[in-house]
Amino acid sequence: MEFEYRLVTEEDASAYLDFFRSIAGESDNLACSAKEADAMSIEDERSFIRNSADSGWFSAVAVLDGRICGSCDIRVSQRERIRHRGEMGIAVRKEYWGKGVAQHIFDTAVSEARRRGIRKISLTVRSDNERAKAFYRKNGFSLCGTDRMLFLIDGKYVDGQLYDLILD
Repeated sequence: MEFEYRLVTEEDASAYLDFFRSIAGESDNLACSAKEADAMSIEDERSFIRNSADSGWFSAVAVLDGRICGSCDIRVSQRERIRHRGEMGIAVRKEYWGKGVAQHIFDTAVSEARRRGIRKISLTVRSDNERAKAFYRKNGFSLCGTDRMLFLIDGKYVDGQLYDLILD
């Protein structure tokens, strides 16, 4: 398998939406439900990507044969006092778990974050997602707190854990 790792572009809107709908249905680890993802249109996604430069959002993606298989998004505030930090989210299609895709898109996104002058990356992960927490710790993230009742899934609350990474 020969993946291409790069930043998402407006031309990727359809493939990105397909990816987003797929991962929302594969896992309860995301903030967005499958129902919410299904309600999005290609034009919504195209507009979101097109306007991302103004919002401070960017996404590194893994592409295989024109299909997006993973993404690592970083959202950066435009507010002067906090634009040095980004909020990260990462997801990979389940069929590619354990194949190094997450590491490559993470490395691509962190490289872009450094290029943009971001000094800190934060994220929130479900407290019971041991696989993700191990990945974040392996990549230098430190646990810095708990977000009680972060998710409401099937009528049950699930806590989140806050992690951050200081970039050199």
